[in-house]
Amino acid sequence: MIVLISPKALRLTLTSLFLATAAGAALTAPPPDGGLADLQASMQGLIIGIQPGTAVLPRPTLDTAEEVRALLQKPLSADAAVRIAVLNNPDLQVAMGAAGSSISDAVRSDNPAKLKMRQAITVLSARAYKAWVSAVAAEQSAQLLEEAKNTLETTTDLTRRMTQVGNVSKLTQARAQLALSEAAVAWARSRSSALAARENLTVVLGLWGAQARYQLEAGLPALPMQAIEVPDVEALALRARADLRVARAQWQLKQGQAKFSHADDLWDAVGDAASVRSTAVKLRSQAREVYFAYRTAFDIARHLQVEVLPLRTFVHDELVLRYNGMLTSIFDVLVDSQARTLTSQAAVMAHRDFWLAHADLQALLAGAPMDGLKSAAGESAVAAPGAASASH
Repeated sequence: MIVLISPKALRLTLTSLFLATAAGAALTAPPPDGGLADLQASMQGLIIGIQPGTAVLPRPTLDTAEEVRALLQKPLSADAAVRIAVLNNPDLQVAMGAAGSSISDAVRSDNPAKLKMRQAITVLSARAYKAWVSAVAAEQSAQLLEEAKNTLETTTDLTRRMTQVGNVSKLTQARAQLALSEAAVAWARSRSSALAARENLTVVLGLWGAQARYQLEAGLPALPMQAIEVPDVEALALRARADLRVARAQWQLKQGQAKFSHADDLWDAVGDAASVRSTAVKLRSQAREVYFAYRTAFDIARHLQVEVLPLRTFVHDELVLRYNGMLTSIFDVLVDSQARTLTSQAAVMAHRDFWLAHADLQALLAGAPMDGLKSAAGESAVAAPGAASASH
């Protein structure tokens, strides 16, 4: 039987259908900014090295060049470095462009593209912070070795003149000259390391041309009085990994809907469960490792700063007094000066290692996959130059 519809009823039906379609389109239409405002709001507390809510993500309508130029007006701080990286890093912009409209879904917070982008931003901010720490520490190291080299130049010249008048032996003069030569080599290597660390930072920040001639801040932040206590680091790390929570929820949903009508269905369920568990086991291990590294780095840096450096300074001052009183030789002072330089180098490296470990811990607790940080080149590339002089 054919049901006839009156023209009036047909018009009402079509009108209702049009309004429903328009309403649905309004609900599902992407936001005008492509979802960037929602993505930025979801990054609260997940960007390493800056205060929550202060970073700006790149967007087509934003003049990033002017923002970057303003941040480079002063010596580059860790805060400014992270802001520039998040705003200007080309790899992040490529990833955001590739994700495209997938991050525009403001309704689903578990949108895989959005979760992946949040992790990428957190990892990038940690890499920028660690690259800044390494660059500043490398510059400090080079300055220490330059000062040591200059001191040895003065000592060597004094030794040469004392040898001429017969006050010291030619052996002592040769040792002083050897120490100066080794110090010059160590300083040259430190300059190379400093350049490499700076270039790594420049790449992470996405700078080039005149912008790459920025000035770094003079030193690292002071060590805290106490290390952060995180007794439940494993649980916090698991809770922070949104991708793991989503994978577990999807597995549980799949389990509830599974019919297990075929053997393959059963094995698929076993594999899905094992995959989630494997990720959790590895993450727990990483959490323990990262926290142990953080505590160890703090203990070492604090010990060098509070105990070793003051003792080394005391020994050096006493030796200088004894030398002035002609109770010890200039060679003893020379050897102690080299030891003092090595201790200062070790303190700078320990200070650096603490802030690198601190960034790793913060990234872990922000839900970042640690594999992305381990692959960041150059973050720990600054060696302790001058070790060759330790034999004297």
